[in-house]
Amino acid sequence: MLFVVAGILKPNVEERMISLRDEWSEHLSQPFRRISLAGLMRDKQGRRQGYLIFFEADDFDDAQAYLRQSPFYQNNLYERVDVAEFNAQIGYVERAEAS
Repeated sequence: MLFVVAGILKPNVEERMISLRDEWSEHLSQPFRRISLAGLMRDKQGRRQGYLIFFEADDFDDAQAYLRQSPFYQNNLYERVDVAEFNAQIGYVERAEAS
């Protein structure tokens, strides 16, 4: 199933995010996770606002487990996080190939 995680960052966490850059990259490159699309969201002024990740998971518990493994989540950088199953209505998100 395709899931989306939308994490909205707390204000003034830029330096902490930079210090976790390597851990974040490792989190995104887990070989057993199939990420279809991931990216940074920016506000009107171009500041980092949050992250959006579309990925394959077996169920909600599996999707939430992936979120809990995130170094940004573990270090309390998110103001709000939503996890949802994603069903495209218009257009599509390319499904990641199984490794």
